Amino acid sequence: MKSALFPLLAISLLLIASCKTDDVKPFVRLSSNALSISEDTGEVILSATISQIAEFDITVLLDTAGTSQGDSVDYLLEPMEILIPAGSLTGSTVLKSVADNLTEGNETVEISIKSIVGGTSNDSQKLTITIEDEDVPFQVRIIINEVLYDPSNVGLAGDANGDGVYSQAQDEFIEFINLSSKSVNLEGYKIYDSDGLLAAIPRHVFPANTIVKSGGCIVVFGGGTLTGTFGSALVQTSTTGDMNLTNAADSVTLTDPAGKIIVSYDYSALSDNPNESYTRNLDITGDYVQHHFANPLLLFSPGTKFDGTPFLQ
Repeated sequence: MKSALFPLLAISLLLIASCKTDDVKPFVRLSSNALSISEDTGEVILSATISQIAEFDITVLLDTAGTSQGDSVDYLLEPMEILIPAGSLTGSTVLKSVADNLTEGNETVEISIKSIVGGTSNDSQKLTITIEDEDVPFQVRIIINEVLYDPSNVGLAGDANGDGVYSQAQDEFIEFINLSSKSVNLEGYKIYDSDGLLAAIPRHVFPANTIVKSGGCIVVFGGGTLTGTFGSALVQTSTTGDMNLTNAADSVTLTDPAGKIIVSYDYSALSDNPNESYTRNLDITGDYVQHHFANPLLLFSPGTKFDGTPFLQ
């Protein structure tokens, strides 16, 4: 019996030994250094990155869509591919806006991966770049990308602010992304929950010189001692010490100093006890999902994309 199995075992070991690790193609991740640009002077660096150095060139072919016309009318993307040279982790190309005299309003360019030579990716990667029309007044564009209103109470699984202590009130957070083509000073802007909005009592008032770069991120926690890098995002604790986010019907609203609503997110229709955050999937452009659907390894990702990478490279 032993002698009959030995040849099969030997063949199996030979097949395993013959499998090379370089048969596994590197995973390519697409990113940009900005999410919004001005029509007259705009430029975005689009990058493709792999997690470990490859011994061969990787070519990422790009595809474009969106409301902008392209073809040298609204923007130039040259070249329409990104080369990651052998021995490197990243490569890049540049998208430049093209100014005109038309009042078109803001337009978008959607950048996705058409195909990859030497690497692999998935269908969920897409960058949406806004080209802001120079012929219309500048508009502040801020979105809510992630909300944690029900941190897990299992051990430290809900310790979102990283201070080593679980606190329902302190570990709640709201993540904002500045999609404007310029930096925005949030001084005097206010955050409300639904009760606070009705009573005109903000849960947080942004202090002076809260400047968020174009494409940048700011996270406001309920409280605690903020510990960690948070993807190099700006982080603050609420000026009231409690965001007061309930686990059932509630909403989050951001207003400017004059009281104009900039963005609002009503999560009443979602699960009232998720024990994790709700995040956009895809980041910035996608629908809200419980975080484990976007990334099964994390319950939240304050200050970073759902995969843990920063918004600005």
